[in-house]
Amino acid sequence: MVEQQVINSSALITAISWTGGKDCNLALLRSWRDGNFDVRYLLVFRLGTKSFKAHPLKFMEAQARSLDLKLIILDFPDGVVDWMDAYVEAIRKVRDEYGIQVISTGDINLVGMMQRNWMERACEGAGIKCYLPLWNIDKEEILNMMLDEGFDIIFSCVKAPFFDKTWINRKLDQTALQEMKEIIRRGLTEDQVKSGTKLLDLCGERGEYHTMCVFGPLYKHRVEMDLSAKAYEEKISETNWEGNIHNSNYIWTISLN
Repeated sequence: MVEQQVINSSALITAISWTGGKDCNLALLRSWRDGNFDVRYLLVFRLGTKSFKAHPLKFMEAQARSLDLKLIILDFPDGVVDWMDAYVEAIRKVRDEYGIQVISTGDINLVGMMQRNWMERACEGAGIKCYLPLWNIDKEEILNMMLDEGFDIIFSCVKAPFFDKTWINRKLDQTALQEMKEIIRRGLTEDQVKSGTKLLDLCGERGEYHTMCVFGPLYKHRVEMDLSAKAYEEKISETNWEGNIHNSNYIWTISLN
């Protein structure tokens, strides 16, 4: 039986910044259990109609049905110049339309050259609050929280040099966690260090891997998707993709039939 949300009389209408992955699911659970937040919505920020292969929209729609929460898609037009302004405007729009007062996000710490959390800045600009329930918590502790809560999570995107295609559709469990810790323990080769490759982040905060949740404490039923056993493979070593901060040769993503 799904646990009911118990909120206080002054609880703020809350949306979860949503990808369907592990971190936003844990942020949802922690927000749900905090009586100061009246959780009603899942927010997906998307560039136009372009799909993010690691987090298929059909998958997120199925999650929303199981969670019995409204999924709101915020599409950004092509040609955005100032992304912060675009985020602020999008948040203002849902603030005015749905009465959203808080956005809760599964962000864990600062990434890259950021001096401050992106969503926190965007929410401030839009005149609402931002809640960061996972902020600065130890990465291994976060993963163990998810496993202890009974989340069923699968790898939906992985990148070389840390992973290979066999990780796609694989369950994120204690065995996978220990294998990732071993990857970190082995460290980097001399060539990887020279090329600027960063050590694997245990929670994939630099995009080393992505996940999707198929079941958890707030789900009424498992999310059933027709997943291909074969991962979608993309060779990226010969491209100039500026997001390739791991100097990956390949990226593999989940594929829906």
